[in-house]
Amino acid sequence: MHDYMKAMKRQFCPETESRHRSEAERLHHLLSQRLIMRDRRLLLHLVDEHGMLLEEEALAAFTAGFKLAVGLAKELSLEESYSFDSEEEHRAVAACAASKTAPHKTIEAPQQGQRR
Repeated sequence: MHDYMKAMKRQFCPETESRHRSEAERLHHLLSQRLIMRDRRLLLHLVDEHGMLLEEEALAAFTAGFKLAVGLAKELSLEESYSFDSEEEHRAVAACAASKTAPHKTIEAPQQGQRR
């Protein structure tokens, strides 16, 4: 599944070239020119590890979003599709049932000899 998610991420979330990426590369190049060989290797190792961490986090975020979307789709498929007519019919039946169970005032017929 991990490979599948990586392929989906590559397909639906293409990397964008940003000014931040080019600025980071410029600074990396500038710094590596100023460092001695041993420190350059350490810097490259740091940059590689940071890149891997960012890639793993991006994939984890994509996977979580994908799982959320699948869960929502499943939940929505379990429900009946919305119908305004069915909802109105349900409300009418409920109102009718409520009016039948509600106490009604009855008018008593006047007894003989009594006036209203």
